[in-house]
Amino acid sequence: MRSVVYSEAGDAAAVARVEDIPEPPAPGVGEVQVAVSVSPVHRGDLVGTSKALSSGVSMRALGTEAAGVVTAVGESVSTPRVGDRVAVFPAVGAWSERVTVPAEAAVIVPETVSEEIASIALVNSVASRDVLRAIDELRTTAAVPDEAPLVVSAAASAVGKLIVRQAIDRGWEVIAVVRSERSAATVHTHFPDTPVVVTQDGRWQRELARLIDGRPVPVISDAHGGPFVQEILPFLADAGTLVVWGDLAAQPWTLATMDLLMRELKVRAVSISRWMSRPDSVRAADREAALELAERHPELLAVHATYSLEELGDAINATRTNGSGSVLLTLN
Repeated sequence: MRSVVYSEAGDAAAVARVEDIPEPPAPGVGEVQVAVSVSPVHRGDLVGTSKALSSGVSMRALGTEAAGVVTAVGESVSTPRVGDRVAVFPAVGAWSERVTVPAEAAVIVPETVSEEIASIALVNSVASRDVLRAIDELRTTAAVPDEAPLVVSAAASAVGKLIVRQAIDRGWEVIAVVRSERSAATVHTHFPDTPVVVTQDGRWQRELARLIDGRPVPVISDAHGGPFVQEILPFLADAGTLVVWGDLAAQPWTLATMDLLMRELKVRAVSISRWMSRPDSVRAADREAALELAERHPELLAVHATYSLEELGDAINATRTNGSGSVLLTLN
């Protein structure tokens, strides 16, 4: 079967290749096999090729999330069944024509959700729910009223939009912070009643202060990182927490230790890589909620373009350069 693999560490554009590899093993106890229809190219997938392979491993298949059809089930599996359309995550080697995964990783896709939307329904939604779980806990511990504003940076990003949507559904007031007018337009399109602050504007801090209007902000959700951290911290209430879930700037933080010490500020990081350590019940609920969110708000799961395996290089380049949605690979 065809699969995207790499054999040596390096830039994905240089080392990732399409190759015929052996079929995956038949599903064992508690496993299912899925014929992959579509799989997204996440930026994290591309970063993965920078890691050297373990000793004795000659190649590794890429991809982590997909949508497809169940073709076989192992013992003790009652759901999903053969023929069911499913979204799968985590699915190591998802850029392959077939993958074998634990049955719990495969969630049945509602009839109204397309293959393309199903293929990107899990990772970003699961990440957003993990971030919101942390925010919810912090706001509850601090006895924060619902009307206290939640400041969300990177609000136009794939995960950011999902955070904003679910925060609004909780009845929280959200103030979105974005880097460009283009991103602001994205937020206005999806959340017309949500105020947006654009950091390209040299007066953005004054505008954010006006929107906060002297109210305490015990939690700020941030994915910008870099120098922006120092700029956003003054808006955090004393003893407040910066919930960090991304690093779009890809630069070191410029942060004065005394700013944290004098105001007893805290930083809480949330990473999708730690999600598999969450309790089984939490992960199952997150997967189900992700598909429900995809069914209710497919507009939040934007697709930029779809490529065949023969166009792998174009797909990698598009993932790195586009800002309008996910890039997909078609396999079957």
